[in-house]
Amino acid sequence: MTNATADKLIALPGAMLSMREADLMLGGSDKVLEIPVPSFLIEHRNGLVLFDTGCNPRVAVEPEAYWGPLAKLLNVRMSPEMAVDRQIRAHGYDPADVKFVVVSHLHLDHAGGLALFPHAKFFVIKGELPYAYWPDRRARLAFILEDLLPTRRFDWNEVTEDTDLMGDGSLQMLKTTGHTPGECSLFVRLKQDGPIVLTGDTIHIRAQLETLKGMATDYDLEQASESIRRLKRIQDLGEARLWVSHDPDDWANYPHLMK
Repeated sequence: MTNATADKLIALPGAMLSMREADLMLGGSDKVLEIPVPSFLIEHRNGLVLFDTGCNPRVAVEPEAYWGPLAKLLNVRMSPEMAVDRQIRAHGYDPADVKFVVVSHLHLDHAGGLALFPHAKFFVIKGELPYAYWPDRRARLAFILEDLLPTRRFDWNEVTEDTDLMGDGSLQMLKTTGHTPGECSLFVRLKQDGPIVLTGDTIHIRAQLETLKGMATDYDLEQASESIRRLKRIQDLGEARLWVSHDPDDWANYPHLMK
């Protein structure tokens, strides 16, 4: 494996949600946080790579009809311009040119735009797809069947362990399960800005790096804690910075264009 780099990382804003810190992390406070729901577009010499797809475009026009009670519970706010395909176009790319989609997990705020990329190659950790179609009762509201059904004939590729997507060290899926059975993070090596790990929902807010605690609705709390611990080690050893996708401070402080 070489240490090749991706050319560019673009953070795409999405919907905004309101959640108590206690709902994002065991032992958290009742403080309400306004959390972003971004996706990330990566320019690589082998083609455009998308990490997560945000919320379904229907959430912008009929949130309660599409998400049910979670739309009101999470106070979701999204404009039509925040749909991931429209954002990709706004940056001068054609969504049809997205060749690879890496799915951190299949919750409704990460998998809503899957169907917008019918010609892409999809990567997911093994175990995530069957669970998304048939989740535990307590997790059912977090998955939207209509996000998934249009993708049943797509080019899905299930991996069982850490995976070097391009074979050159530039993009690596990290198996960080626990939040869901197939949760993953994405290691991105950039030439100018160095390595960064996009955490998906392995970590929701930075305080978890201190407590090492997951959230009450995690699929497996022990696995979730160990995955947080793994990413903290990566950070503490200086192997990469972490971008905690839902953390409002990370969204405010990281440049949204990195090379």
